[in-house]
Amino acid sequence: MKQKTKTILTITALLLAATVSAQAKAKKKAKPTLTPAVTANFAAMNKVLRLAAYEKGGEFIGDVIGIVDAKSKKVVLKCNLSNLSNKEIHGVRGLLRFTTMFGDYIGDLSLETTAIIPPGGTLSVEWKAGAERFSEEGLKTFQKLKLDQMRQLWYPTMVVFTDGTVLK
Repeated sequence: MKQKTKTILTITALLLAATVSAQAKAKKKAKPTLTPAVTANFAAMNKVLRLAAYEKGGEFIGDVIGIVDAKSKKVVLKCNLSNLSNKEIHGVRGLLRFTTMFGDYIGDLSLETTAIIPPGGTLSVEWKAGAERFSEEGLKTFQKLKLDQMRQLWYPTMVVFTDGTVLK
């Protein structure tokens, strides 16, 4: 009788361990992407500044021959910043999210510049970012797709005007 109880307890423990392991794997696969915080001035910032990437490049996985440290791989992104306001902009900070046309997450790039953008003017800025900002799969997708095959979502977090006023 004691042997049957031990056997039943052992089988129960093994089944419980397998269930917990399966649940842990399921939780790892279901990894939601975080949406950047949208502040009260989000709409106001988008009314004074527009950002659009027009060219991408860099040293990607398939472009480099030999052994290369993953940290040395760079993503190069060229963007136009358009000042839609009647005040000179002295600094910009925000997040540019890339998704597929269907909304599948590719990756985020935090962008910041202190370049001066005149009222009504457009400025071209080039950013170089480490490829580690993307997941392995996200980097492959970013490399494979052209910019017009992706959606670009601009989340400004701060716009600093030359006169000292700040939107954030």
